[in-house]
Amino acid sequence: MCDNSFEIRPITGNDLAEILEVYRQNEDFLALGSRPKASIDMVLQDMETSRQDKGIFCGIYDSAGRLRGIIDFIPCSFNGLAHVAFINLLMIIRPLRNQGIGTRILRLLERKIMLNEEIREIQTAVQLNNPAALRFWQRNNYRVFKGPEIRPDQTEVVYLRKDLVISH
Repeated sequence: MCDNSFEIRPITGNDLAEILEVYRQNEDFLALGSRPKASIDMVLQDMETSRQDKGIFCGIYDSAGRLRGIIDFIPCSFNGLAHVAFINLLMIIRPLRNQGIGTRILRLLERKIMLNEEIREIQTAVQLNNPAALRFWQRNNYRVFKGPEIRPDQTEVVYLRKDLVISH
């Protein structure tokens, strides 16, 4: 998936140092949860959880091939529902935030997900103590449909979804 300036592609453990730097630049977000400091163990755990959940852990690369963010998503069958995709994580490095890049990346991902004609909605979860993230998702036409709910790590989240209109 790419546009003229960004590409989303799966990443591997070979990129751990670069991935860790993206996580470190998002410690303001991490501080809202149960694990406030980025570490290699955190990255490896997130990658393994993605694999177990049949997710796709991807890097967001600029036109020069530099890693600028992370996006992790389950392309279909979230919670056993064939028509539902789920976005687990979207992180952009600090210098590129608030420039519309998150929205551009989200549009790229939505187009990729919609290639599967079975998908009718995309879901995500947002921590209640992260109003900026909640505003981002709502600006991009995601609506709260469930929650708040306390997760096992004691973070409180709401679930959002975007119903897809597919034209064939």
